[in-house]
Amino acid sequence: MDNFDLRKYLAEGRLFEGGNIINVILDELEPTILDMVARMEAQYEEKAEKKFTDFDREMARLSITSDMVKAVEKYTNPTDTLLSLEVSTSVKGNIEVIAEIKRDGVTYHFSTEAIYAGGYNIQRLHYRYLTRTNIPRTGASTITKVYSEKIKRMTKMERLNKDLQQYKDRVAKSEEEVIINSKLTDDEITQVGLEKDKWMEWPTWEEIIKRDAAKNYNNDEAEYNQKMKDSIAYNIDRWKHQNITWKKHNISQLTKEITKLEKKLSALDAQ
Repeated sequence: MDNFDLRKYLAEGRLFEGGNIINVILDELEPTILDMVARMEAQYEEKAEKKFTDFDREMARLSITSDMVKAVEKYTNPTDTLLSLEVSTSVKGNIEVIAEIKRDGVTYHFSTEAIYAGGYNIQRLHYRYLTRTNIPRTGASTITKVYSEKIKRMTKMERLNKDLQQYKDRVAKSEEEVIINSKLTDDEITQVGLEKDKWMEWPTWEEIIKRDAAKNYNNDEAEYNQKMKDSIAYNIDRWKHQNITWKKHNISQLTKEITKLEKKLSALDAQ
């Protein structure tokens, strides 16, 4: 099962359909939001000296939209009417949104300045909004909360996707090792043991005699040779268990974890 495409969670469609003033403003600000994402990307790559990933870019766009919604929604009602909207650059080089909003027959001025608050972590990158308006504050947060939940879900999905990919990489590596190890003959395994750990290396009978260790084998060369043969066979079996049997078991366990992660992703996908 392939990783879920996180971009589907940043669908172009608005979270709330209809004539809600938030939707109208977001539609008008679409080019501005894209510009803000580009600015954030440039700042991040300059300061963090890392590449902006597709996920970073998409998360930045969602975060910018969420913050923009929060700045506007707490001063507006869904039934307010947007009379005009323009985007300019302030004297400090920040993006400024200026609007005229009508409510109950009264026209109000609304302006908010987006100030980039940098950081070295994509989760900390954001814009602060300084708002100046004479429109009565409504304290509305319905759409803001939905965007916040969407960001949480995105973050969780990204974490799950990273875990999922790590498990898949481990499975692929183990499967490759099992294929290679399964082709080795006993003599080749013995050679691996000699080269890596020396656990297959036994002294000659003559060396045993020089060490005065022949008595440990009843001074019987045949008994010594049999113990050596049994030991080598045991170590070959142990090597096969560690490098083939255990790896197969590990692949099975990792595959179960992959299935669990995919179910979690499916559950998030259905939300």
